[in-house]
Amino acid sequence: MNRIGSILANKNLLPEDGLVIFGEARSGTTWLMELLSHIPNAIINWEPLHMEKGVVPREFNWGDRPYIPLDDKHEAHGDLIKDILSLRKYSEWTIGKNSLEGIVNGKIVLTKFVRANLLIPWICHNIKFRHKPILLLRHPIDTCLSQLKAFGNGYKDYGNIPSGINNTRFLQHRDILKNANNDLEYKIILWCINNMPLLDNFGLQDLVEVIYYEDLLLDPRKQIRFILERVIHYENIAEVMSFIPFRAASETSLNGLDSSPLMQLYKNIDAIDYRQKERIQIIFDHFELEMYNAFSPYRVSSKIKL
Repeated sequence: MNRIGSILANKNLLPEDGLVIFGEARSGTTWLMELLSHIPNAIINWEPLHMEKGVVPREFNWGDRPYIPLDDKHEAHGDLIKDILSLRKYSEWTIGKNSLEGIVNGKIVLTKFVRANLLIPWICHNIKFRHKPILLLRHPIDTCLSQLKAFGNGYKDYGNIPSGINNTRFLQHRDILKNANNDLEYKIILWCINNMPLLDNFGLQDLVEVIYYEDLLLDPRKQIRFILERVIHYENIAEVMSFIPFRAASETSLNGLDSSPLMQLYKNIDAIDYRQKERIQIIFDHFELEMYNAFSPYRVSSKIKL
């Protein structure tokens, strides 16, 4: 690691020069990162906010889904995120997806976060990115069912408040958390608590490029080209695209990709019954979520507040 540290220190990587992917766990961020890892000289910065394997000091108490307001006065918070995005702060976990050769030749840091959606306004306020960060959105039912399959269930107390700084949002919604009928409803309520403040943020599209999972699944070439056009020179796009295995499953895929993208899109939402969907729609209505409903895997509207 000392050798790697010396290599990275000598590169003088700047946080504003990197490309950042934001999204929820099991929303397709690993797949998107793997597709974009073919950008020439990209260094993967893998989940630096992981509570056990990441690089956030415990005394910061950021928790699993940190929120930091724009008027935060802690210089150490800003220094930390800049060190993370420039790989001045890393762990074996965060750089473990790279070969030594890849690190030696690396020029652009590709950071993937599944714990930082609520940090987007604060990060973009503090760092003026050359390449607009990417926010990958996947239907909350699809996302939460995938989370339960991947990480298990059996939550003992739906009213338990997650630890971490600036967590009053959980207190404000404690009653609906406690009234969840099952783990799926509980996870969907958490999704809304951790994402609606962002989706309700005026000017979100000025901060990030929003990519929708269903668009990426149904036409990955179009979506990846859209991103590459904003990151690399036009004359290099065709060559980079030729190296990308668009229909390969990501390393975190549980069962691989279905032969039909449409089957892949529908399989989770079709797995729950109508009565459960009605209860989930009540949750969506409570949080005034209009982008998705509980009865279709497609977004109802791409409307994001401007």
